[in-house]
Amino acid sequence: MIRALEVCLGSGKTFSSFGEGIGAYPPVDTVQIGIKWKREALRERIALRVHKMVDAGLVDEVRGVLNEPKGISDTARQALGYKEIIEHIERRWTLEEAIDATILRTQQFAVRQERWYRRDPRIQWVEVQNDPIAEVTPLVVAALA
Repeated sequence: MIRALEVCLGSGKTFSSFGEGIGAYPPVDTVQIGIKWKREALRERIALRVHKMVDAGLVDEVRGVLNEPKGISDTARQALGYKEIIEHIERRWTLEEAIDATILRTQQFAVRQERWYRRDPRIQWVEVQNDPIAEVTPLVVAALA
């Protein structure tokens, strides 16, 4: 609704004058491949990634952004990882609590993403075990043949 009002006010036209929109995905000559991990493997990968980000300096990165003269936008404050590290920097959470919260929120986000993309019938899903590139390559090669 807000976007419709922005379009109308910005263009001076009625929203319906722009047409009915797209009712279905337009046909495209591409192959879309979705990588699906077993839930536990995905959880482990997310936890490992969050720990690597912290080890690589995430706390210092967030602290640096907070100290910028312009500060940090409300939107950026809510970003995965940033929100939790800000809680730590502002001494509301320990670093371990911030890490655990980042892992949990990222896992929840991954589930929401998967649900969203599963609705797209154009995507061919491949459940991977260890090496997504090696496991998906045969599909890509077949699509290019």
